Amino acid sequence: MLFLTTLYQKLVQVRKTIDIGKTKAISGKIFLNSGDSFDTISIIKVDLSTLKSDQERRDRYIKTKTLEVDKYPFAEFYPRKIEGLKEIKDGTYDVKVYGKPKIKDVIKNVVWIGKINIKDNKANVLLKTEFPFDYFNLQKPKVPVVIEIDDPIVLEVEGTFDIKKN
Repeated sequence: MLFLTTLYQKLVQVRKTIDIGKTKAISGKIFLNSGDSFDTISIIKVDLSTLKSDQERRDRYIKTKTLEVDKYPFAEFYPRKIEGLKEIKDGTYDVKVYGKPKIKDVIKNVVWIGKINIKDNKANVLLKTEFPFDYFNLQKPKVPVVIEIDDPIVLEVEGTFDIKKN
């Protein structure tokens, strides 16, 4: 599951941590070469039109103004390198995953930091990264009295991957 979160939201002058969107609509395949690099055909796609939070009005704004999902329905991630996972065997690993997300038509470098727990040919992943809205040329939501979101955007990925060895 992908969680799009931000550190703070100002809502009627109250600051609190909120989720601005969650989705389970994630697909793709990751191919880890020997060593610490990913094959260039590795890709993860997220269907941005399925993002949901606890507020429909905020969802509409984020989808239409910030992400423009009618024009750019998917975000993509191209992993390139991983640190902290030298071999695929059972255990818990602190990792850094380097790669290039594509949000709208903008591709930039990011680093995801977190943990991978491998057991019985399954990898449970919890990774996090953050960046300012303008890093991907995203329009920062700011609707008076309704919502103002502070930078940075914090992305979290939590999921399970099947491991298939060649």
